[in-house]
Amino acid sequence: MAEVPALRRAIAILRHMAVSNRAITAGALVRSLEIPRSSAYDILAVLEELGLVARTDSGYVLGAGVHELGASYLRTNPLQRLAQPIVRQLAEDTAATAQLAVIRGWETEYVLKEQSLKSVAVITATGVRMPSYLTATGRAILAQLPKSEVLAMLQSETGFVTRTGKGPTSIKALNAVLAQERRVGWAIEHGEVTPGISTIAAPVFDVLGRPIAAVGLSLPDSVKVAGKDTDKGADKDSGKDLDKGTGADSDPLAPLVEKVIATAAEVTAKLR
Repeated sequence: MAEVPALRRAIAILRHMAVSNRAITAGALVRSLEIPRSSAYDILAVLEELGLVARTDSGYVLGAGVHELGASYLRTNPLQRLAQPIVRQLAEDTAATAQLAVIRGWETEYVLKEQSLKSVAVITATGVRMPSYLTATGRAILAQLPKSEVLAMLQSETGFVTRTGKGPTSIKALNAVLAQERRVGWAIEHGEVTPGISTIAAPVFDVLGRPIAAVGLSLPDSVKVAGKDTDKGADKDSGKDLDKGTGADSDPLAPLVEKVIATAAEVTAKLR
């Protein structure tokens, strides 16, 4: 077997960081992996340049490039093939537009789109990319990732963009929304991507329990959260809508949320 010490050490560093829930210092990596200090710093510098690790105030975390590699792997594997009939059934059952999305870098990329004859037009064609913090599918994934990894994904963004004047405009605002979405296990956005359209999304997990995709369902704002006007901004409304959960009989979105969660769970089961 060929020996390439630097490559083996780089992979060991990435694997060690993958099982950690917090930033790791270079010194800790040297001690844990018994790597020469000079080699560790050289390898970390290259990995950082390639976007596979990111440096924070408290150490190193996995970079956005790792998630992008994972998403690329999934596109060559059964994810889309296994998910397509399940996502298609969601679209037919709800007469809405259903999607499957992954995250590439800091963007949501739609890899599947299914719609019934009665569904409305939305900007989610296969291959289209949108800022992950604006989309329900992107936030459904981000909410299940460590905060340090989310920060690493977005650290190159000098300012949050908006399509419709709605949505989080800072890391602080995004973290508040993600905390609420993490608690209930699903995400929602109101007109942040397409005016007049709301999207519900739930995460899909791989065999290791990592969020690797999300199922989304887009529908007109004429279907409203009980007592809430979906035309309001996401920063103000998302938490209120999520706090209502999926069990309120008076909430017209409740059965749709349950269908999206069940669909995501079915896709997850197919991957295991």
